[in-house]
Amino acid sequence: MKKKNVLFILGILCLIVSIVCIFVLFKEKNTETSNGLTKNYHNVSENGVNYTYDSSIVSILFMGIDSTDSDTMGQADSLQLYLLNREEKSIQVLSLSRDAMTDIRLFDVEHNDLGWDRQHLGLAYAYGSSPKNGASLTSQAVSRMLNDIPIVHFVAMDLSELKEVQNVVGSLEVKVPNDSLADIHPDWTKGSTALIDADNVEDFVRTRDIKEDFSNSERMERQKAYLNAYVTKIRAMLKSDFDNTVSKLYSVSQHMTTNISLEDIQTFAQMLLEYSYNEEEDFYILPGKDQTGKNHDEFEIDKEQLNQLILELFYKRED
Repeated sequence: MKKKNVLFILGILCLIVSIVCIFVLFKEKNTETSNGLTKNYHNVSENGVNYTYDSSIVSILFMGIDSTDSDTMGQADSLQLYLLNREEKSIQVLSLSRDAMTDIRLFDVEHNDLGWDRQHLGLAYAYGSSPKNGASLTSQAVSRMLNDIPIVHFVAMDLSELKEVQNVVGSLEVKVPNDSLADIHPDWTKGSTALIDADNVEDFVRTRDIKEDFSNSERMERQKAYLNAYVTKIRAMLKSDFDNTVSKLYSVSQHMTTNISLEDIQTFAQMLLEYSYNEEEDFYILPGKDQTGKNHDEFEIDKEQLNQLILELFYKRED
C-alpha cells in the first residue's frame, strides 16, 4: 500500500512538473525577445513603453531577380518594401540590401526543408521550388528579419520583364547619385541627369563592378534614384489618365510573379495618386554596415537601430 502511495505521489509530482514546464515554454515562446522587442508582433514593449502594431499598413515587397528566365531560380538583387498607410494616407519605402546577413530557410535539391540559417537575404529566393515559392520564402525571410511583421503582398520581376516595365513610362529622367558607372557611361557622372529608356535601364539599375568591395551599396543608390523617378512619373500618368495607366500596370504585372490582383492594382494606384510621399523623408535604408565576408560582401544589420526603425514605421505608442 505504501509503495502504491509513493508511486501515486510521484506520478502527481511528474504531472505537476510537466504542466509547469509546458507553461514556462509557452510563456517563453510568446515573450521571446530580440534586443528588447517581443516576438508577438501585435503588441510589443521596449524600455517599459508599450506599442501596438498599426493594422492600417499595407505592405508590398518588390523583388528584382537576377535571372532572365522565370523557370530559372536566380537571386533577389534588389528588394524594396513599400508601406501604404491607410490611416495617415502616406507611403514609406524601406530599401533592403541583398547582402544583409539574416535568417533564411534552406532546402536541399529535393526541396526537403533544412530549417533556418544565417545567410545573405538575396539567396532566400534561390531556394524556392518555383518563382512563386521563392517570392514567398523571401517574404518570410524579410518578415522574420523585421521581428515577424507580416509581409502580405509581393511582386518579383526578373530581367526579362525590365524593358516592359520601363516601357510603361517611356523615357525617364533620373538624377545620377554617384560616379559608379562613369567608366561605362561617361555622361552618367554624379549630379548629372541620365535619360533612361528600355535600351539602357538594365545598365543603370543592375550593373556593378563585382570585383569592387561593397559595389552593391552604390547600385542601391542608383536604384533609389530610379524608383523615385519612376514613382513620380507614374503618379503624373495616373493623374492624367488613371484607367489607361492602371491597364498598363496590370498588363505588365501579368508577366511577373505576384499575388496582387487587378482589383489590388486599382486600389494601390489610387493610394499612390492620393497619398503623400517625400523621396527623402519617406525613403529608409536598412541600418547597418558593409563588411568583407569570407567569400562575398556582407551587410551586418544594426539590430538596435533596426528595432527603433520597426517601431517608427509599424507601431503606435500606447498612451
